[in-house]
Parts: sequence; structure tokens; C-alpha cells
Amino acid sequence: MIGRTFVVPLDGSPFAERSLPVASAIAERVGGRLLLLSASFRGPLEPRAYLEEVAARYAGVPIETIANVEHLPAEAILKVVQESDDRIVCMTSHGRGRLRWSMLGSTAEEVVRRADRPMLLVGRHCRDDFLTSGAHMLTCMDGTEVSGAIAPVAVEWAEQLGLTMDAAVVVDPRDVESVKHPEVLIDPIVELLGGPDRVRAHLLTNAYVAGTLADFAGDLPAALIAMSSYGRTGLARVALGSVTMAVLSLAACPLVVTHVAP
Repeated sequence: MIGRTFVVPLDGSPFAERSLPVASAIAERVGGRLLLLSASFRGPLEPRAYLEEVAARYAGVPIETIANVEHLPAEAILKVVQESDDRIVCMTSHGRGRLRWSMLGSTAEEVVRRADRPMLLVGRHCRDDFLTSGAHMLTCMDGTEVSGAIAPVAVEWAEQLGLTMDAAVVVDPRDVESVKHPEVLIDPIVELLGGPDRVRAHLLTNAYVAGTLADFAGDLPAALIAMSSYGRTGLARVALGSVTMAVLSLAACPLVVTHVAP
């Protein structure tokens, strides 16, 4: 089961708050709740009053708040999340608060690297109506065993949220073998995701992987994109490390991300 408590780190900035409608929409659909978190260091000036004000805007879902956590941002997030197996992080890719708590490249990526479970990342172009305007779970893989780690996560989330399963592999047009024989990449992915009756798989050809995946997600349209945060690839495969963050910056929906150590 996916977590029912969505931990939303906030630093007092409007950008960090973009994760709130995402967490709220998913929590409402799965019968979950929100746990709003702010740290003493690099957080809002009046964290308790700020969190209470934010919580009042989302009366449709149960909300708890934790203010003044005495840790650095990433430590605070991980500590709170690891206190229960039911908790999952939902945060923006960066923030522009008083001291920029949730900056991608520091806090968000550190949490991804160290978390022992998947997490939700919200980019700057994510739509608030992602779950009503989209009906698909797009799982992005590159044919490697490492990228396949996202498969059970994607299947579980799609089932819990009632989303149609799609998978995408992007290859460089110069990878003639993959273009001629797409089944070599596609068939194992389809099996990992439950077979042809449960998932549609797509081979996309483009040298610009992140943009191709983000555009394809928009065309479906996808409510969620599932990706691993690490992949080891060659010319014609998806490098699922930097590409994950690039897709995040372009996508109109959130990403479910799981880290796989090299």
C-alpha cells in the first residue's frame, strides 16, 4: 500500500506551497491525510502560526502540523518520515523562501538519495488539477535492471489511484537496432508492469530524452510520472538520474521517484 500520510515540507514560500494541492488531491483520493512540516533552520519566521494558516486552507482533508523541528531541512524531513511506514514525502523541487529551504540540488535531492521509500516531487509547471485532467500513470524506463526498480511502485500507485498504466522508453534515433527491434526493450518492461493486458508500452525516438518524456506525458495526459532517480545507460537509453530532474522541471504533473543506489 502507498503511504496514507503525506509529509509536506514548507519553508514559507509560495513555491514550496505548490506541493499542497498535489498532496491534498492524492490524500483525498486514497483516504489519507497531510502532515505539514517546518524546520527551525531555514524555515518561516513564525512557523507555528504559518502552518496553522496554511492548514486552514485545506479543510477537506485531515491535517497535522509539526513546527520548529530542530534539524537541518533534509534531516528534519527524513526524521519525521521514518517515524512511520505510513509516511511519504511530497515536496517541490525548490523553494524561494527566506533562506531557500527546499532548494533542488540540496534538500530535495538529498532526501531522494537518502529516503528508504518513494516520494512525490512537484515541479514548477505542475498543474493543480493533475489528478482530474489526467488519467494515466506514465512509467519511464530504459530497459536496465536498475530502472526496473520503479515497476512495482508504479503498479501500486496506478492501482490505488485508478490510473491507466503506460510505459515509455526513449531511444536516440541513431540506435538503429532498438528502432528496428523495439520488442527487445519493450517486452521485458511490459512483463515487469504486469503484462500487455495491464500496460501499453511506447518506444519514443528522440535525442532529447527529458523533453520527449514530458511532452508525451502531456499528450496522454498523465496524472503521474514514475521514474527511478538513477540509471546506467548508453547512447540510446534514458539516463534516469539527471533526466529525472529534467523531466520534473518540465512536466505538468508530479513525479513518483524512487532512488536506486548504483
